[in-house]
Amino acid sequence: MHDTITRPGVAFLLEAPPWIAITTTAERTVVAVTGELDLPVTDRLAARLGEELDLAPRALVIDLTRLAFCSARGLRVVLDAVAAARATGIAVAVVADGRAVLRPVEALELDDVLPLYRTLADAEDRLEAGEEHHVR
Repeated sequence: MHDTITRPGVAFLLEAPPWIAITTTAERTVVAVTGELDLPVTDRLAARLGEELDLAPRALVIDLTRLAFCSARGLRVVLDAVAAARATGIAVAVVADGRAVLRPVEALELDDVLPLYRTLADAEDRLEAGEEHHVR
């Protein structure tokens, strides 16, 4: 497994896929997960999201568009990060367009709880406009 952390002028690549990529700009931090969000990855994702929230970005985007599988624990980590962001006043969005994420979100009726978007561009546009939107 590997993580990629990209800050202006700096990029770190650690381990092998599945991976977590973190890209930070002045406007937002995007945490993108690729592969399977299963037990070994959820602890790493929770730690990375916690670290990013501690840095207090203007906005946090959790990009799940490249997931082939998302466990219930993975969704719990995302829900916890969304709640923590909201509690500290950080704008937050979750991007998902595939069945691996959308099916369990719908089955668990989390689409009313998660600020869910189908594309990264849509999430970024809504965050810039100061809006939270839910996709069904």
